[in-house]
Amino acid sequence: MSTPPLQTPDFWRVNSYGYPNYFSDDVKAQEAWATFTSFVEHHESSYDALKKYWGSSKAPRRLDSHAVESWKATFEEFGLLYVISRSDKITITPGGFQLLDAATRNDRDAFVWTGLNLLFRYPLKGPPRRRRNAAHSASDVLPYRFLYAAMRDLGDYFWWTELERVFCRVFQTTEAVPAVQIVREWRSDASKYSAYPLPVAEKKGAFYNSLNQVANHAGMNHLTLLQDNESEHYGASESKRRHYIDRQFLSLVSVALGDTLSKDCRTAALYVERLPTAPSHEDEVEYFTFLGASVPTFAAASGVSSPQAISVAGDVVFVLSMGEHCRSVSVASNERTIEGASAVLCQVVSPGRLNAARGGRVKTSQFFA
Repeated sequence: MSTPPLQTPDFWRVNSYGYPNYFSDDVKAQEAWATFTSFVEHHESSYDALKKYWGSSKAPRRLDSHAVESWKATFEEFGLLYVISRSDKITITPGGFQLLDAATRNDRDAFVWTGLNLLFRYPLKGPPRRRRNAAHSASDVLPYRFLYAAMRDLGDYFWWTELERVFCRVFQTTEAVPAVQIVREWRSDASKYSAYPLPVAEKKGAFYNSLNQVANHAGMNHLTLLQDNESEHYGASESKRRHYIDRQFLSLVSVALGDTLSKDCRTAALYVERLPTAPSHEDEVEYFTFLGASVPTFAAASGVSSPQAISVAGDVVFVLSMGEHCRSVSVASNERTIEGASAVLCQVVSPGRLNAARGGRVKTSQFFA
């Protein structure tokens, strides 16, 4: 008898190190970035030479060969590089070079855009011929793409309870819509969460560590996802932890999920309904070539450039250019509105004003132009 959907006694398992966030001052994020750049610096020599470097006094910290292997697998997950099994050659992917270039130019938006698109290609089942358990081996889910799609459909955030009890058990793309429906019901009646027990007996250890890395990887090490710990929506016994999309990156997220100028804000509820399934790859080279392929520019994907986000009095404000991002339209003798691409305007308004943006139109008083 098969296990009922979203009751699989397993959870997402991802690699064990954090995302190399060049733009973070956090020590761990900078260590991850330094480790990634060491792979770049050694890609014309050999993987063995890299391991020797990290075991020497020349390295900023000591890493044994097992730790280097774990970092390699983590960067492979991100689509930045790969080392074919039983090979000694490090290959930096086109996407990996794009991420490095964005950091070199100090271009945060390009860094986020590249990183998200690469993450969205990662299949939960991982590389071919590498041993995984049954649930992961049979999975067709792109976990990071699904997680962002679910957040867009649910107000741009998730609570830790939702990740622990539902999202981390989505192994098939056909389970994506039911998962969002379940969580939407929980948001209306928090007591319903207890009908979905944890997939493990013990929260601590492998379960917590892996999901913690899911959040870290998805948010590019606290770059695109922010965190607060202020709500007891699911009661005092559940975690207050909540992760939400940084508003300044909403347009990048939406276009990475497939939005174009032909989409309007009303399609936001359909993100999980239009998720692709993970392609099948029998060959490692084919798999990694797909994962790390060059990422099209945001302008090419959306047909519009991303507006600049600045901080004003502690809030994020978007600077729109007339003729590029929007246009001013008179609708009455004393009223004007702004019209433009929904991929841009959907991010400008706060959630409470979302209805004003439907159809790609908002009142000019709602943002700086």
